[in-house]
Amino acid sequence: MVGEQKIEELRKRFKPENARNLSATYLITVHGESGGAWLTKISEGTCEFTPYDRTQDKDGVAPADCLISVAADDLELILNGKMSAMTAALSGVLSIEGELGLAMQLVPIFFEGQAPFI
Repeated sequence: MVGEQKIEELRKRFKPENARNLSATYLITVHGESGGAWLTKISEGTCEFTPYDRTQDKDGVAPADCLISVAADDLELILNGKMSAMTAALSGVLSIEGELGLAMQLVPIFFEGQAPFI
């Protein structure tokens, strides 16, 4: 599974009913084979993934409330349920910058059934 396919998998897993009270912007960066960055806007039960070029950052800062960075292989382990999002975050496999609370809210939205980050 390459970067674009992993984002497509997240798109398929999106649970709008779990995102009704959330309005936030995330920058998800996947490193490795066919990686990339996607600006992810979640607003009142909707989710939009847009490819993002980091050269668009204003003053070196991405236009997102929370930045999440993960290697393609590690994201595949999370998507396959071989590693929980919590374990990935606590072990540093999944890097989070910005509001940790916003990152925690992604678990029920994309990984229903997994334990939250903390």
